[in-house]
Amino acid sequence: MTRRILLVNPNTSPLVTGLLAAEARRVAGPSAEIKAVTAPFGSASLECRAELVVAAHAALQAIASHDDYDAAVIGAFGDPGLAAARDIARAPVFGLGQSGLRAAAARGRRFAIVTVGERLRLDIEAMVAARGLSGQLAAIRFLNGSVLDVAADRAGFLEAMAAAANACAQESGAQRVLFGGAPFAGIGRDLAGRVAVPLFDGLTSAIEEAMRTPLSTRGAAAPDATPRKAMPGVAEPLAGRIRDFLGR
Repeated sequence: MTRRILLVNPNTSPLVTGLLAAEARRVAGPSAEIKAVTAPFGSASLECRAELVVAAHAALQAIASHDDYDAAVIGAFGDPGLAAARDIARAPVFGLGQSGLRAAAARGRRFAIVTVGERLRLDIEAMVAARGLSGQLAAIRFLNGSVLDVAADRAGFLEAMAAAANACAQESGAQRVLFGGAPFAGIGRDLAGRVAVPLFDGLTSAIEEAMRTPLSTRGAAAPDATPRKAMPGVAEPLAGRIRDFLGR
């Protein structure tokens, strides 16, 4: 049976959606069908807390608007809406941040993160701490560029990526390097042989986890028995999923 994976780009950039979808299909291979969707509203890139909050709402709405999937992936390193999505989704949900950290930190290895968006440093550190991995984090390095810069011209950033990853290994003692963010999907292939330690990216890690999860057996939700409290401005599919969750 073909596994169905819903891939949600929580920003509004079709360029990023296409990049994520192409790499997800390469990782999953012919045994999975990837359905990639773009956030229905929000920012074209996620580089501050306010944009992440808006993206969380957009990701929830996108997930609530689909039923035909065995697993879902939220395609941003900050995992916007991940915990809430797991409450309302009808199948397992994975995020680039959590899956990438789990892979990079496996077996107690020291790891570093290379990404963009210096304003999110504290949030990245908090995400690492929430998973009990602060003691393994060797360094965080930020490239000089934006999410959309890297997505539009990844080849132009390869030298900077390789230099940052090698510095993490040589100067900070990292045994692995995690590239954080959608524009880095599949970067290990582009940097093969140029960095002395293994490289990881969140999308590859999330798709691999989604491929390992058991096929969904969750059926339709039970009839809603909770009061239909007002949710002005919330799209009905999402409002319905919230009511389903509260009624369980």
